Amino acid sequence: IGASDEQHRDENVKPLFPFPACVARPVGKTEISRGPKAQAALQKEWGRLIARGVWNTRPGAVKEWRDVATAARNDGSGAHMGMLFEICVEKGSELAPEFRKYKGRVVFQGNAVENQDWEAAMFQDLGSSPATMEAGKACDIFGSMLGHNVQQADAEQAYIQALMRSPHETWITLPRSQWPAHWEVMDKPVVRLLKALYGHPDSGTYWEDHCDSHCQAIGFEPVENWPSCYYMKRLDLFLTIYV
Repeated sequence: IGASDEQHRDENVKPLFPFPACVARPVGKTEISRGPKAQAALQKEWGRLIARGVWNTRPGAVKEWRDVATAARNDGSGAHMGMLFEICVEKGSELAPEFRKYKGRVVFQGNAVENQDWEAAMFQDLGSSPATMEAGKACDIFGSMLGHNVQQADAEQAYIQALMRSPHETWITLPRSQWPAHWEVMDKPVVRLLKALYGHPDSGTYWEDHCDSHCQAIGFEPVENWPSCYYMKRLDLFLTIYV
């Protein structure tokens, strides 16, 4: 329900929208450079990823990409190299300024990964299987039955709960703004990616396997031919998972 015809004809009356549109407005680099709140949101994300050990931050862990590539060619192990980039949005951008919030995200650039020979890296055709819309509706129906209810929870930074399991080590280069001072004298410094960061082609699969093992360990059984759906007979629980 929007404004009435009379309100539309009166330019001094703003339309009434009872439900916020929840618009996440992309924030560009220029605006980020001038906005302390946007910068703080991005630094918060960097801090969270470092605290969770998403890449190797131990002393001596940083190497130059040419050395990693040479070692991977010599021993035949292979290696992948990708880069991280920042995304920033303003959530609730259609609301009054006091209700808006900046959200930062650091993502692996999955469409530009090279191997040790500087060729496009190839990945296993694994693919994840998140719950479908029909599964979500089935969960609503199940929860609406007598004596049942529906609950929802968010898995915080879900993908990086899982470890990288690629047969090839994955190395990443960080934006220059995140380089420690001693990296400045290095040629293309890289660190090893340890957890399934969002954006990596196989992150969804690694997290799904990780989640499946935990669900089954506590008594949930997969629903046959319905990926990411589980049932626990002991407590009569139906679970759907979507990331």
